[in-house]
Amino acid sequence: MGTALLDQYRFRYKQFVMREKWDVPNYRGMEYDQFDTPAATYLVWRDEEGSVRGLVRLLPTTCPYMTESLWPELIPDTGAPRSPEIWENTRFAVDGELPAAVRKQVSGELIVASIEFAIAQRISTYLIVSPRAILERTLPRAGLRPEVQRSTILPSGHAVSSAYVQVSVELLHTVRRRLGLESVILRSHEQEQRHAA
Repeated sequence: MGTALLDQYRFRYKQFVMREKWDVPNYRGMEYDQFDTPAATYLVWRDEEGSVRGLVRLLPTTCPYMTESLWPELIPDTGAPRSPEIWENTRFAVDGELPAAVRKQVSGELIVASIEFAIAQRISTYLIVSPRAILERTLPRAGLRPEVQRSTILPSGHAVSSAYVQVSVELLHTVRRRLGLESVILRSHEQEQRHAA
């Protein structure tokens, strides 16, 4: 793994603390919180030099997770989910310094990798906490249909919402067609090069 975990903490600091001005825990140029535990799975996109350029964090709702613990105002009206088939999907980020075409590629590959992971782990639904722009534009363009649950305004002034996204093999095929990504994206860290892993 080398410095993979530290690299993604530094990337998160750059994206969420420096660029987005989110008020989230950080220390010495790294952003992390109490949910960065062995239960978390990270899908990380690296460039040819090995630099992190995009990522997403996935947490099972059978363990403590961010929405339930920190953002009660974003818990769906039906209550905080706790099921092995429902995982929380947060910290989705793509390096804003990349050219637009590369940002689109990274975003698309992270979305496909998230669905591939869900199918492999028998996850039926993601509970996503994300800026409204991602829910209203990025995900629908990929063929996803977020079911927005609740919304709030962060102290930074950013509008974020919680949403459910159902996942399935059929959805994976739809998203692949929409994004033009027919090959398998998800890879183990031993194989990681320019794809989500």
